[in-house]
Amino acid sequence: MLSSIHTISFSLAVLLMGIAAEIVQAQPQRAYDRGIEELNRGNVSHALDIWYNSYDQSQEVDSRIGFEFIRVVTEEGMRSYYESATKMYYLALTRGVGINSRIAIRQEIERLEPIAGEGYYRQWMEWWDERNPALESDMHGYWIQQDPTPARLKNERLIEHWERIAVARESFTRNQRTVYGTDDRALILIRYGEPDRVKNGILTIQSFNLKPWLAAQLYTSEERRRSRDSESSELQDPEIRDQEIINRLSDAIYRWHRYPEYEIWFYDNIFENQRDPTIFMFGTDVRNDQFALQTSIEDFIPERAYNPERERPDEVLEFTRAGITPALMLQLLYYEQLAEADPFFETRLNALRDNVLDQGIEAFRGMDEAFRSESQQLVNQRAIQAPRERSTYEGVIPRIPLEIQHYRFLDDSLRPYILTYVESSAYEAFMIDYHRTRGRNSEDAGFLNGEDLLRGNPYYELVHSLQSYDENWGIIELHQEHPPLYASLSSGNRMSGTVFKLPHTNRKYQAASVELMNYDPDSETVHDTPFSTALRGWNKQQFRQPPPLKSHTDSLEVADLVLGYLDPDGRTTEPFSFAVANTQEIPFGETLLLHFEVYNLERMYDGFTQFELTYRIFPVDERGNVLSDQTEFILTLNFVNEDRIIIEDLEIETADLQPGVYELVVNIQDIQSEQSKERKIRFEVVN
Repeated sequence: MLSSIHTISFSLAVLLMGIAAEIVQAQPQRAYDRGIEELNRGNVSHALDIWYNSYDQSQEVDSRIGFEFIRVVTEEGMRSYYESATKMYYLALTRGVGINSRIAIRQEIERLEPIAGEGYYRQWMEWWDERNPALESDMHGYWIQQDPTPARLKNERLIEHWERIAVARESFTRNQRTVYGTDDRALILIRYGEPDRVKNGILTIQSFNLKPWLAAQLYTSEERRRSRDSESSELQDPEIRDQEIINRLSDAIYRWHRYPEYEIWFYDNIFENQRDPTIFMFGTDVRNDQFALQTSIEDFIPERAYNPERERPDEVLEFTRAGITPALMLQLLYYEQLAEADPFFETRLNALRDNVLDQGIEAFRGMDEAFRSESQQLVNQRAIQAPRERSTYEGVIPRIPLEIQHYRFLDDSLRPYILTYVESSAYEAFMIDYHRTRGRNSEDAGFLNGEDLLRGNPYYELVHSLQSYDENWGIIELHQEHPPLYASLSSGNRMSGTVFKLPHTNRKYQAASVELMNYDPDSETVHDTPFSTALRGWNKQQFRQPPPLKSHTDSLEVADLVLGYLDPDGRTTEPFSFAVANTQEIPFGETLLLHFEVYNLERMYDGFTQFELTYRIFPVDERGNVLSDQTEFILTLNFVNEDRIIIEDLEIETADLQPGVYELVVNIQDIQSEQSKERKIRFEVVN
């Protein structure tokens, strides 16, 4: 009897657990549907509140909600929700459960392919098929690394991406060829934003007097003279023969011309030092009449125009034998119409004309296809020089020069720690903002060098941030400091610096960032972006920490070398007694200072420790090669101490070093244990 009761109880428990699981699954489902219902009624804010609360109340979520949340917020331009949208999107990636979430993640992978690229896409799809949990953290990490302001929750690049999707869905509705439900123009807009220039229209031949135009393209005056001189040897009058060829070409051109619609996008500044515009061509696909991305102008010509003999060999034999095809003539017509759109098309037109006129009616077979292949290659070469994607927002707010330097140490208890120096120069960003906003006032117009501009102006603030991530790209610590802002020419190129001292137990992923903020309520922002309205300058670097030093008591260890010099103005860099050269630049004529620390020296029979330090300085050539046979300095020093840990500042006489790049090699040899360690660091002597 007892056994029967236990069986019933166990079955009931299993049933209740199943019901509970269904309820948990159903709750996100209901929240999603309720939000959609409110959207359909026009209650956008209420829908967003329902969705936000559903995520706030559960660790397991319906991923559709997070993606819908950011879609609605960006389509409606609801700036006050941008931080929440970022948070919801991340949770959709990392906490989604159930079949609906799985499908939503698959759709998001498809949406990300245009900006992430084929490599990311293949890997993510493979992980999706395998149900590999690495997918969630990797997609999350992709956007964390794209974030221009990692110390803030709002990811402006993510918001910009979804804003572009919203524009594409609204504007590019010729067909639904893409994952966004748009035509192909969305694929480029979402990667690069709005083009710098657009040329559109319909390629036509109606504006041409076609037959005289064909004659002008095919024959030079010299060819006409030779043709007439050879009349006696011809069975047919040359002019009659030429006219027949032109007539046949004219008929073939009209037969294969499709009056294609085109739209050409030009990007002039996708990447640094760009010389020629990057070109993307859209228009009527002659194979299916779809409006689509094309590889070159030649895509607007039907394939059969390149090989007309397949259709009617009896009529086209005369001109195709010599290589003059309807496609070749259409190429000339189309490039002529686009010659004024950009020098690229004018150059291609001239090249094609030269080819045709040089060969005349005896043009080589396959000229049209060869020219098509060359055009496609030239367009593609420009496209592959461009990055996979770019933000147009990031470029409108000045970038602040940012330098990061790490030094690894052990403390008195041999616990590893790391000093991370964050240095920035916000002078230029400050001056740009000051003269855009307050500097327009005539009373301030004379302060062109920035002197005293910060006096009585409490609104500007410089922020240095350093944050660390766990293996899933979740933030595990965030540290911020407000270093002084140097905003005058008298301060020269002085950097604003912060040092962060943190335990160093593993190789964490980190991000360091700088932000220049202006909280003046009367100051107006110049650009409309997702960034904070107070942001006036920014930069960031993301990196992985170097491995920690070893703390085994029986193993010799040496800290990273710290280079510096005695500053003429007496400035020092915490926690050292000299100016640290974090950029590894030493002023010409200054004595080089080397800070080094040695750990775990072995005691000798008398209780003392002893080690030798040998340093060498080698020149480095312009290619970065160390000229090891041209030692500038070499010296060996012997140290005897009572302690197993030695911390020293060593002056190295380098006043005679000429400007240039050098490598300092330091070797530490423990006399008792015979263990040795070597550290290297490069520096530059500058005027």
